[in-house]
Amino acid sequence: MTTPRDLRDWIALLEREGELVRVGAEVDPNLEITEIVDRVVKSGGPALLFESPKSQHPLLINQFGTERRMCLAFGAESLDDVGRRLGDVLEMQPPQGLAEKVRGLKKLKSIADSQPKTVRSGPVHDVVLLDDEVDLRRLPVQTCWPGDAAPFITLPAVITKDPRTGGRNVGMYRLQVLDERTTAMHWQIHKDGRADYLMTDGKLEVAVALGLDPVTAYSASAPLPKHVDELMLAGFLRGEAVEIVQARTVDLEVPANAEIVLQGYITKDELTAEGPFGD
Repeated sequence: MTTPRDLRDWIALLEREGELVRVGAEVDPNLEITEIVDRVVKSGGPALLFESPKSQHPLLINQFGTERRMCLAFGAESLDDVGRRLGDVLEMQPPQGLAEKVRGLKKLKSIADSQPKTVRSGPVHDVVLLDDEVDLRRLPVQTCWPGDAAPFITLPAVITKDPRTGGRNVGMYRLQVLDERTTAMHWQIHKDGRADYLMTDGKLEVAVALGLDPVTAYSASAPLPKHVDELMLAGFLRGEAVEIVQARTVDLEVPANAEIVLQGYITKDELTAEGPFGD
């Protein structure tokens, strides 16, 4: 089985497999969508594509809500198959003998062949909004619980670079929307994104990719050692390299087939209060 190339391929696959329901009615990302989805998840229901939320973009949700959909996402017969493939990366130890060395070299070559592929352009650049054109309120970012301080972006691929080595990190860190052009960034003390932030002087450039193919979205959350590129892992699991393209306003490369990429920066030592949380 092959894996979806981008979010639109993934939606089409879910629909063909009877795993997606389109919701045409207007719904509100403020509390209403969460209430609907909570019931659907608890009943083992399908992925939902809200086509007319009170925003300018549709919203796919509950895409990973069952084991079958997870297998479809990874192009696998079972999650055990996915686990074994992940183990090839996460559990590699120094080989003990010649046979293990040969097997290790084959794995390393397969992983190395999965490096992201840089391209000159991609769908992510089809529409570019700059400066005052940017308005995060156009996105269907959910306020999930009564008492939450704000909407939170909860499935982002947050891209940064180590200021010392230039190495890329892709992590999944929640963002609280503060106003139409500003979010808070939540990264805990042990996260690699925070390490990049602590090593920077002045400003750390950041890109946030939203609306990715399911394997790349997963890879942003994978517990990888710092030297392992999450986009390389995605290519390894997909069996096809992730295409990346230079971002427009920051010196970072981003997935070329992402639906949306937010681009900006974090100023060193500029902190804000997060929350409260209604759950």
